[in-house]
Amino acid sequence: MKHPRLLLGLLPLGLWAAFALPDLLTAEQSGPWFWRRNLILLSGIVALWWMSAGMLLATRAPWLEKRFGGLDKLYRLHKNIGIGAGLLVLLHWQLEWLPKKLSKAGLIAGPNRPRAPHVPDFWIDLAKDVGEWAGYLLMALVVVALLRRLPYHWFRLVHKAFGLIFLGGAFHGLLLMPKEFWQTPLAWATLAVAALGVVPALLSLSGRIGRRRQHSAQVEQVRQADGQVLEIVCRPAASWPGHQAGQFLLADFGVRGEGAHPFTIASAWNAQAGTLTLAVKALGDFTGKLPQSLAAGQTIRLEGPYGQFDFASTSSRQIWVAGGIGITPFLARLQALAANGQRVDADLFYSSASDSPFPEQLDALCAQTGVRLHRRQSERDGPFTGEEIAACHGDGSSVWFCGPRRWGEALARRFQQQGLARADFHQEAFEFR
Repeated sequence: MKHPRLLLGLLPLGLWAAFALPDLLTAEQSGPWFWRRNLILLSGIVALWWMSAGMLLATRAPWLEKRFGGLDKLYRLHKNIGIGAGLLVLLHWQLEWLPKKLSKAGLIAGPNRPRAPHVPDFWIDLAKDVGEWAGYLLMALVVVALLRRLPYHWFRLVHKAFGLIFLGGAFHGLLLMPKEFWQTPLAWATLAVAALGVVPALLSLSGRIGRRRQHSAQVEQVRQADGQVLEIVCRPAASWPGHQAGQFLLADFGVRGEGAHPFTIASAWNAQAGTLTLAVKALGDFTGKLPQSLAAGQTIRLEGPYGQFDFASTSSRQIWVAGGIGITPFLARLQALAANGQRVDADLFYSSASDSPFPEQLDALCAQTGVRLHRRQSERDGPFTGEEIAACHGDGSSVWFCGPRRWGEALARRFQQQGLARADFHQEAFEFR
């Protein structure tokens, strides 16, 4: 699915234009207040569709991951849909609130009709109150979730509230939908879409998302490769299905309030050995304190494997580009090739910030598998330029990138200018917030 957000917007708009708009155009009523009322309804419906889609994507379902090219890209779409839902709720609220305030202030003309007396109805009044507060909370939580300086455990706690907000928004939208609107397919389609979001919301609130892919593991070794990278060797339970080189997992180290964090698996899977390695770079408070809180013999929880950065390609030659800790999927791939006695036609460009020995076996693995290694310390020599990397491009090439997002995006544009198909540039989108 190339443009899911466009489809998510056009589908309810198309149903509205087909089944609701013709009646509105021929209605006896007209004027800005008439259209305001119907735009409030339309914006609320589209917002509910987006919120439901966001909840569905949050399930980490294998079929969704496969459909959207990996959990990293699935979560990036989930994030964008969440932002879009927040903006739609803001529009919905402004259409309801702003004209009334402007009318009361005498800045615009009010509706030319007598105001009907309010007839108390417990459920209608409750739906209005719930919807109003759910809207306020959603807009606030979208802002909070986007604050990069917010510690991860606070981000995780805030994110859990979205399930409750969705349930409140669905209750508000469906109960306040006009009776005559239920005669249109759009109303019933909206009910079905809302139902799709209710189950994920309940799973999220009960902490059951991803439970079927969770496995206990025991830490066998913890070693500090250098001042920043921590290597954790662990033995997962027999239920672990194995993984492909380049995939990642969610690891919960039992730190209170932190939950699971994503890490690329830095080793190939060998069922006889039965262990896997995680390489964790100290990038924040949690990862910085992990060497002091983790020890051999400790039990942790793994969830996965996830991702489709698996080097599967029909290309005869590959270009690998890694920045910093982004070397981990390539390290796993090299180990898998070496274990099978395979050689590949590939160039590996590895840029590290410092003269770190990690990974120590990189040169030997490249020599063993035929991979041409280009290694550079960026602080001393500067990063690889697009020209240097693109010089390896030829017919039948594919590019695999894991590193800083902006570097990858710039490199993708450079290769596309040289004729590389977009589908042949693979980038790990490892920003989950």
